[in-house]
Amino acid sequence: MNIKRKSLRFWLVAGTGLALLFTATGLVAVHYTMQSRIEQFADRFQLLSVLRKEALEQYFDTARAEITFWSLNRDLLGSQAELFMAQQEYISAGEAESAREDYEFSLDAIHAGLHSLARRFVAERGYYDFFLITPTGDVLYTVEKESDYRTNLETGPWRDTGLAHVFRRALAAGNQVQVVFSDFESYGPSEGAPAMFMGRAMVGPEGRVLGVLAMQLPTDRIRDIMQFKAGMGESGETYLVGEDLLMRSDSRFEEESTILRVKVDSESVRRALSGERGALFTPDYRGVPVLSAFSDLTVDDFRWAVMAEIDREEVLRTISGKRDQIAGVMLFLYAISLWTLWYIREGDWTASEGLSGPADADHSDIGDAGI
Repeated sequence: MNIKRKSLRFWLVAGTGLALLFTATGLVAVHYTMQSRIEQFADRFQLLSVLRKEALEQYFDTARAEITFWSLNRDLLGSQAELFMAQQEYISAGEAESAREDYEFSLDAIHAGLHSLARRFVAERGYYDFFLITPTGDVLYTVEKESDYRTNLETGPWRDTGLAHVFRRALAAGNQVQVVFSDFESYGPSEGAPAMFMGRAMVGPEGRVLGVLAMQLPTDRIRDIMQFKAGMGESGETYLVGEDLLMRSDSRFEEESTILRVKVDSESVRRALSGERGALFTPDYRGVPVLSAFSDLTVDDFRWAVMAEIDREEVLRTISGKRDQIAGVMLFLYAISLWTLWYIREGDWTASEGLSGPADADHSDIGDAGI
């Protein structure tokens, strides 16, 4: 009876000890695996954020190169000089009716020689519009002929728009011929749609500033860059946020455009706009907890947050399979350890009984011999 109690006590202690050991080991392994997987997700989405940033930088570099090429084009410089000269002659003539007729005739002739080329350029290169602006701010040529055509960007109704902003900055740069950009803003002539502009001064051979060449960038090119879905999982997305905390690209979860409409006031966005880079768990603009990787992109004189996010639930769901695998392995090792301990224990008992059996028999023989 005493032996049975000792054996039961041994197996209770051994089983409990092994259970605690493997449970602790399993918990450590689960924690390490979960952290490792989360870090892998964070690294992957940080990489996606950086890749989107680099794609945007390449797009803006290409846009800079194209507007620089056209601002130096001799034919375009000639057209701009003719536009400016025709305007100056019209103003000098006191805006008389006869002078107006000559002015309109000159504009029509210049447009006829320019329009086919400019329209083909914006269509093939994906721009929305193409502007020639005099040094005094008169918009004397556009492809689309919206309500900004033949207005003045210093005194007219569009003097507080992004187009007027790039005009003034490009003109101020003068002979430094720097390419300047505006951030996305609602633009009245384009039916209030979000619009982004870039501009560069046009300088004649003699060094005189003839005006500004400006282009209206399309939102769909930036949208296409940001909505590339490879490697994003079921709930992953990348998007842009401006310094006013409003989106600068569309959400993949909304059917309508979210540019300048959806506010994203999260910790990760604010850290990105302060120039940081990293990843953390935070609620997104939908109120859904996400793993949010972030970096920043500076375009001219403004900054955007470049966000790459995936729902926290999807991250944990992919990890839960690993947790079940680890639990299964720990249970198997626990069973193997118990069996090994039992096998060793049984072997010790068998050996002990084998040694004690013959000794008892020898003592019996000796006793009989002595009688």
